[in-house]
Amino acid sequence: MNEDIVNLIISLKLNKMLEQENMFLFCNLSIAEYRGIMAQQDGVEMTCQEMAKVMELSPSRSSRVIENLVQKGYFVRRISQYDRRSVAVTLSNRGKEVKEKIKRNSELFEQDLQKNFSEDEMNMIRDALKKLLDYFI
Repeated sequence: MNEDIVNLIISLKLNKMLEQENMFLFCNLSIAEYRGIMAQQDGVEMTCQEMAKVMELSPSRSSRVIENLVQKGYFVRRISQYDRRSVAVTLSNRGKEVKEKIKRNSELFEQDLQKNFSEDEMNMIRDALKKLLDYFI
C-alpha cells in the first residue's frame, strides 16, 4: 500500500482504531453520539442547547443526535427542573454503563500504546495528532 499520510490514516483506522474491543463502536455509536455521551456528567442535566455547544454541532443536528441517544436508551429526556420551559437530558443507567465501558476501553487502549512506545514517542505522536487536528479544524 502507498505510504502517503492519507493511506496511513485509513490503514490505522481500519486495522486498529476502529476495532470494536478498543473503541466506542462496540456500542453502535456515531462520533457525535460518542461526544454526547462523554459530555454528560452523571446526574447532571443539560439542555439541548448546552449539548449542542459541547458536541460542537448545530442545534438542529444535536437534537437529532440526542433523539438517537434517547431511542437507544442512553439518554433520558425530561422537562428541566431549573426551567419548566426547557427540555433537558441526562444519562440513563444504560448510558452510564456504556460511558464506563468506553472509559475502560480507552484506558486499555492507551495502556496498550504505552507498552509499545516510549514516553518520547508517545509525546511525538500526541503532538503530531494535535497538529493534524488543528490543521483540519
